[in-house]
Amino acid sequence: MAIYPSFLRSCLMPAYEAVKGKDLLKHLGAYEQRLSWTKEQLLAHQWQELQKLLQHAYHNTQYYPRVWAEAGIKDPRDIGSMRDFEALPIVTKNDIKQHYAEFVSSKHPNNIRKSTGGSTGQPFHFELDLNSNTRREAVMWRGYGWLGAGLGQKTLYLWGADLGQPSRFKTIKNALYHGFYNRKMLNSFAMTQGNKQEYVDDINAYKPTAMVSYVNPLYELARYINDQGIKVWRPSTILTGAEPLHDFQREEIEKAFKTPVYNTFGCREFMLMAADCQEQRNLHMNIDHLVIETIDSQGQVVTETSGDLLVTDLYNYGMPLIRYVNGDRATINHQACSCGNPLPIMSSIDGRKLDIIKTPSGGSIPGELFPHLFKEFVGISRFQVVQQQLEQVTLKIVANEQFSEADKTAISDEINKYSNGELMLNFELVDDIPLTASGKHRVTICEV
Repeated sequence: MAIYPSFLRSCLMPAYEAVKGKDLLKHLGAYEQRLSWTKEQLLAHQWQELQKLLQHAYHNTQYYPRVWAEAGIKDPRDIGSMRDFEALPIVTKNDIKQHYAEFVSSKHPNNIRKSTGGSTGQPFHFELDLNSNTRREAVMWRGYGWLGAGLGQKTLYLWGADLGQPSRFKTIKNALYHGFYNRKMLNSFAMTQGNKQEYVDDINAYKPTAMVSYVNPLYELARYINDQGIKVWRPSTILTGAEPLHDFQREEIEKAFKTPVYNTFGCREFMLMAADCQEQRNLHMNIDHLVIETIDSQGQVVTETSGDLLVTDLYNYGMPLIRYVNGDRATINHQACSCGNPLPIMSSIDGRKLDIIKTPSGGSIPGELFPHLFKEFVGISRFQVVQQQLEQVTLKIVANEQFSEADKTAISDEINKYSNGELMLNFELVDDIPLTASGKHRVTICEV
């Protein structure tokens, strides 16, 4: 049994938090304790915290009282139930960009400012207060903890790195910081076809208990390991995040590392929103920290079917995001999980709206089609589907020697079946498909 996690939590972290003035351990303990609650207790807690947030947003921001008044809400006490809450106007990224200052709480002048490139590559800025930032870290450690990658576990991260060349001081500071948390960072941005063995060597040398990684870099590394028949260290658990984990990717990674792979789901604005359980691999949503809804194209709340995600952070008082459209799609399931975790289930992550390919007649092709289609062709190492005009689609393909004209024909036939032959398909063979600035591989890009 590893000693360091207990030592970190009982000795080092209390001293560190006393100096920094943080309450991560207090919040982590409270979040962990709630896993023993019933679903009804969790929902009651969520509603209580939501009422506090609504009062705060109404009295301390300019945006919400104005917009809610336009919707007929003159007093936040009029929002007396979740049904009333579900009738509130949604908030989009464009709303925040246009009225940024109106979202910021007048009581929180010292917020932390963060940004994300988002799926469109356009920078998006938001803020959160210090308490909210600490709480989201605690929620992350709870989810990672039930999957065996908790606070202080020896963990290797195949993750993004700071852009540019860090100073010597920052390099030393980062090394000490990650050493304190007992983790090693490998830069996924720097992985190429020619240096994958170096990553395998680093994993074998470090011998981590757990691994945490972006999906696509780990999948590409797993393919290399399997293709070359290389022996690699077997961690006890592997967690993936930052992009959808497809079944064929999970299978490839588990084949390489011979250990279970678990999915996590989050975004920059809210950090960890849901994490798999070990028993059933169901994504459990952090409803004691967030309100997570799905809506249909008419704006009505739906369950048991795919919808656009709306997220409310119960504790970001610095810049409240209430019924915020984060751009993802998912399916929420109210059935209880046999694992015993009382947090409700997100039964599937259905991609982002921009991942849908459109047809001239008004139809659409789900982005999920393409990973399932292209995985059948051994001649394709990587692909990307790009739609810049409504009538045509470019299929960028990193091909190997097994790719053939017959493959092109088969791919065209399958896509034509779903598009009714309305799309002109342009095959473009490329040497590489760069990851986004945040380290993700965009399977489909729709710009129409």
